[in-house]
Amino acid sequence: MISFVIPVYNEEENVKPLYGAIQEVMNDIAQDYEVIFVDDGSTDKTLTNLTSILNNGNGNSVLRIIELQQNYGQTPALLAGFANVKGDIVVSLDGDMQNDPHDVPQMLDALTDGFDVICGWRKNRRDNIFKKLPSKLNNFINRKLNNVFIHDSGCTLRIYRKEAVKDIQLFAEGHRYIPAVLANQGFKLGEVVTNHKPRTRGNTKYGFKRLFRGFIDLFALGMINKWGKKPSHLFTFSSFLFFISSFLLGLWTLFERVLFHRVWDYYPDPVIIKTNPLLFISIGLSLFGILLLFLGFITEILVRQTTDSHNSYSIKREWSKENL
Repeated sequence: MISFVIPVYNEEENVKPLYGAIQEVMNDIAQDYEVIFVDDGSTDKTLTNLTSILNNGNGNSVLRIIELQQNYGQTPALLAGFANVKGDIVVSLDGDMQNDPHDVPQMLDALTDGFDVICGWRKNRRDNIFKKLPSKLNNFINRKLNNVFIHDSGCTLRIYRKEAVKDIQLFAEGHRYIPAVLANQGFKLGEVVTNHKPRTRGNTKYGFKRLFRGFIDLFALGMINKWGKKPSHLFTFSSFLFFISSFLLGLWTLFERVLFHRVWDYYPDPVIIKTNPLLFISIGLSLFGILLLFLGFITEILVRQTTDSHNSYSIKREWSKENL
């Protein structure tokens, strides 16, 4: 069975045509499937329009609706869907109709080539430059930082084997970096060029705040992938850098005194040089900032290793043909 997982938030105009498009595709390939819409606390008629499909009896045997208690964000909504799938193959896609369900058959074919995950690549992305440029930068950093050679890590249209996502741990805006998380766990990734449509209904949920959070999560993920299982190595490496910096500064001071015969003023302790206090203040503040940065990443590691991301959402109600 193939399970579709679609997180939606205020997509009242899109849920019915999207469901119809999925039905059309799946009827053509004649495979058992289910469609799980996860309503992430919508405040419009999204839930009403979804339940009306169940009430009208139009192919409602494959439709399931998970209503979350409130708006948690796309990552918890995806996790709620992943935790409740019945199929061996899981398809995730956005609810804004920009992902094309007609790409699913070719992605399913690619999955049979020994891959665990097939990622969509929006090669001809139909968005404005304010989405395209940050996305390109994000993907470039992701490839360099996490060694994930996927062109479009932000594309929600992906196909997974169930074992890849059944126990996946995601935090904050982590849905963007599912390929990096799975690659770090040893799953084999592939990609397929997919269609991308312009949004014609509803309003985008994309904004600068979401973009900023995404970049923070990207760097945090890179640190966790590299140091998450060996944080003591991170402290050792950092200490080594501090030691080298201190040694070089001391060497330069000695070099300056011996070769240039500089005259220094001394505090009572002759080791401390009273040349320019601002220099020492600047160095001290820089080192303190670096320490705080690493402390933040270490805290992130501890939080993620001791927290179950599946507690990041609460299900209010589940709707299906058997449970109206």
